[in-house]
Amino acid sequence: MILKYHRPWNNAIIDKFSNYYDTEYLYISNYKNKNFSEIISEINNLIKLKDIKIAFFDVDYFKFINSFFIEKINSEKKIIWTGDDFDLHEMNAITASSCDLVLSHCPLAVLKYKEKGYKAHVLHGVDGKINISNDIKKEIDVLFFGHITSDRKEILDYIVKEGISLKNIGQEDHVVRLTEDHVLTNEELLKLISKSKIVLDLSKSRTTSVNNFTSENIYKFYYTLKGRVVEAGLNGAVCVSEYSPGLELLFNEEEVPIFYTKEECVKILKKLLNNDELLSKYKHKFTSKACRLFEDKKTFEPIYNTIEKMNYQRVKLIKIPYWYLRIIAKQILLRNMKLSSLIKSIFQFKLIFEIIKNSNLFIKFLIIFESIFNTFWYSFVFTLKHKK
Repeated sequence: MILKYHRPWNNAIIDKFSNYYDTEYLYISNYKNKNFSEIISEINNLIKLKDIKIAFFDVDYFKFINSFFIEKINSEKKIIWTGDDFDLHEMNAITASSCDLVLSHCPLAVLKYKEKGYKAHVLHGVDGKINISNDIKKEIDVLFFGHITSDRKEILDYIVKEGISLKNIGQEDHVVRLTEDHVLTNEELLKLISKSKIVLDLSKSRTTSVNNFTSENIYKFYYTLKGRVVEAGLNGAVCVSEYSPGLELLFNEEEVPIFYTKEECVKILKKLLNNDELLSKYKHKFTSKACRLFEDKKTFEPIYNTIEKMNYQRVKLIKIPYWYLRIIAKQILLRNMKLSSLIKSIFQFKLIFEIIKNSNLFIKFLIIFESIFNTFWYSFVFTLKHKK
């Protein structure tokens, strides 16, 4: 399992695979003084040493793992996993052409990959253990955990203003804090969910605009499926959610009440909190469905069966677009770049010639010219930053 860097949900994904396979994992972020070629070489040495047959690649928002990198990894089967595919689907879909299987957090993303001809399954990056107990006292009326954006703050402030008891656990850099000095463990967070009557899910994407290459700075947000919905269901809480199409594929409104505005949100919360019988009805329907859908064994067995039977052709692209080739070239060159390693960086041009070998002369010229400029410019810039 080739992971970008440590994030809270890594352990859940590692555990899912470890139940079926002898699993090794590494973080690209730990290769601080290695360039693109050296990292590929070290990973392939590990694969050979351990006789590893399957390589798993964690993508999204990390300027390193691309289709060329994946092709260079010497494993029999290759799997890509994407959590926030809504933002980078066009890029991830090209990267996936070097893989045999796509796994995604969102069922809507899975359908989009299937539309392009990929074999794809849903895999959530949450703990799939069921922790429902009727003995747990529901001490919290409404719980929210996640990043606090201006849009979310407006909704959360309005909920409190309307007299609803809200426990708000802010989040920064994928870290959930109970207090300023106390970072919650995953176990502590799941206990808080278990003690909550309702978990609030806010689904708008957190960036100031959508960042994909076809819609950059056009759309303010996307409605996305969040893992907190799954965590609520597996830990015995009702979920009230802002609309998202991924959620709509999984639950109906008798299982997860949906809202679009802060006024609709408050109306639903008050209705449930003031009617214990109705709250219990929603809890039973939602948690029963969540356990059927997301318990680890039920979700991973279809993935395991697909991996074991993989004998189909990968999706073949007509061409690799210029913008993607530019990204790959930059990712190759900028890894561990500084003046002291300038010679090693120049040797990376061999890889760049490989990625553009099937391109026309104009694209070859543009990428080589830009790569030469980037080599000298970023060597200087990164060296100065390192000295500071």
